[in-house]
Amino acid sequence: MPPDTVIAFAYHQILVVIAGSVCLFGTWVGMRHFARARATEGTTRYGWLFMASVGTGAALWASTFISILALDPSLNSAFEPFATGAVLIVAVVACLVGFEIGSRHFTLAPELGGLVMGSGILVMHVIALKGWHITGTVQWNVYGVVMTFVLGLGLSALAVNRANRPVTRWCRHGAAIVLAFMICAMHYAMTASTTLFPDPSATLATYLIPAHTVGIAVVAAVLLVMGSGFSTYVIDLRSRTESANRIHQLSFNDTMTGLPNRIAFNERLAFDTADAHEKAHKLAAFSIDVDGFKDINDVFGHSAGDLLLIEVADRMRRTIGPGEFLARQSGDEFLGLQVSGNHPHDAHGFAFKIAQVFAQPFTVQGQPVRLSASIGYSIFPTDTPERDQLLSNAKLAMHRAKSKQRGSICMYSREMDDTARARRALARDLQTAAERGELSLHYQLQTSLADGKICGAEALMRWQHPKRGMISPAEFIPLAEETGAIVLLGEWAMRTACRDAAEGKIPGTVAVNLSPVQFSREDLAETIHAILLDTGLSPRRLEVEVTESTIMSDQTRGLHILRKLKAMGISVAMDDFGTGYSSLATLHAFPFDKIKLDQSFVKRLPGDAAAAAIVRTVLALGASLGIPVLAEGIETEAQWQFLAGEGCAKGQGYLFARPVGLAQLPAAIDAAARFVRNDTAEFTDAAAPAVAAA
Repeated sequence: MPPDTVIAFAYHQILVVIAGSVCLFGTWVGMRHFARARATEGTTRYGWLFMASVGTGAALWASTFISILALDPSLNSAFEPFATGAVLIVAVVACLVGFEIGSRHFTLAPELGGLVMGSGILVMHVIALKGWHITGTVQWNVYGVVMTFVLGLGLSALAVNRANRPVTRWCRHGAAIVLAFMICAMHYAMTASTTLFPDPSATLATYLIPAHTVGIAVVAAVLLVMGSGFSTYVIDLRSRTESANRIHQLSFNDTMTGLPNRIAFNERLAFDTADAHEKAHKLAAFSIDVDGFKDINDVFGHSAGDLLLIEVADRMRRTIGPGEFLARQSGDEFLGLQVSGNHPHDAHGFAFKIAQVFAQPFTVQGQPVRLSASIGYSIFPTDTPERDQLLSNAKLAMHRAKSKQRGSICMYSREMDDTARARRALARDLQTAAERGELSLHYQLQTSLADGKICGAEALMRWQHPKRGMISPAEFIPLAEETGAIVLLGEWAMRTACRDAAEGKIPGTVAVNLSPVQFSREDLAETIHAILLDTGLSPRRLEVEVTESTIMSDQTRGLHILRKLKAMGISVAMDDFGTGYSSLATLHAFPFDKIKLDQSFVKRLPGDAAAAAIVRTVLALGASLGIPVLAEGIETEAQWQFLAGEGCAKGQGYLFARPVGLAQLPAAIDAAARFVRNDTAEFTDAAAPAVAAA
């Protein structure tokens, strides 16, 4: 053929842009689906893989034909129907296999999947070009064809690599861009690699599809597929966004009351402290605790308690104004924030407003119930410049308000922090006090009121702190119960008292108090039994003292433990009778061996008629039940004479002996014996009838 009849392919810029755009948009949607496939498992994963393959394959199919048409749209050309359909099938299958391999987790899986896709794209082009008929012949440059193959394989491998191993959130967009660039690059590579030899005498077969018809059909089909895929992606994205918003709402809101929760409070606190610092405002943090809520749960049940909390939250929510925030921490505890330039005046107003919420009674199961709230607050940055410390200060103030009087409002002061810090330090020291030998037992003698003979002693714990000196049991015993240290301290006291009694240093029985925390342990009876075995003390010489409130927390379990102790031969005394519940049903249900009359009544004898009447009633009750009564706090001979005359069996108090350490106990016993011998002679004649009756 003459040289002047040989022409190179031209290219159409608009069609190249269309081919690249179709590929870019289609593969972008496909890569979104591919990302969803990698984030799911099971049948859902394969569903997303199929959607990704159809969307990406259709885009590659359409861009392949458009890029071929872009070689020279003025040519008289057509396509074979079979080849046109086969190219689409190859595109979808190649993408499906490539995505499936690329989503695996073995080494070089993304690159291998990309090579499979690239091979499929090359096969697509080979089939498409084979099925492309023109009025003439085409001569291919072997080097250009090789370059086209290399571009197809390399860029497709890179695309899947970016989609499967993203470094940033833009990498998956880059995967779509790489595939679009691959189509354009392959087009220009093919343009440079081909030469056309026109043949005016050549004709196209009638079964072939004209090029412009293929172009229109391809564009329409791919727009339909990509539109469907994009709609699916948008719907899924909207669904996931709504789910995420719902999860966020559940994470940041209390599901029962609808108020923000602790997480939301912390975020708001961080924002408000930064804002207050920037605008030179003050921020008040509030700790709100509903008083008596536990009783509601105990009496009416937890369901009624939940409904009550919902109503409490609803009432408080209605009081919230601009610059104020309220959240539920947990249980019956709430948190609040208020931004103002007029703190603490406005802070107290906010607290008073919350307190007024409880002025009107609530209704629980048709019954009116009155509640109150103890509220503490602290001011930022006046009290502290530390955001986290602000809430701690408010809680300290709330606990101070609760300890003073329920329903009180208390503002934080630095003295509270000093007290709390000292209390925490004391709690730490208490944990190791027994190990360091700082604890000791003092014993207070117990006597028979009829003849003044010593019948036992009560063990009382004492703590000699190395820096603070002797610390009152009224201070460290509640702290030990609060921190749980009372379990180890109580066991130490029990073991020490039993050892001292077994060694003959204590006359009669030894009485040891049991804390409610100790009594709540299931292994209490077994622990005491082991101590008796270790020390060799007879169980009949041990008496444990419990308060009625200790037992009432769980009557069934309490009765079980007392019966186990009784079965071992240990005596059980009800301590502080006359305070707390003091119900007759408790005396009837529990196997007590002794009633200890509280010293608050004894101190008023014999002059207080009301106290005398109460004491006579308790003594008569003990006599009718066959339970002896021991009176605590006897300090005068008049009290001794009254109690003995009314038939009280035993007593203890400063009149006979003060609590002393083990080393001083023999001297205390001798002093008590001399006192009784000196005073009993003149006292016995007057008290003889009552004593004989006792």
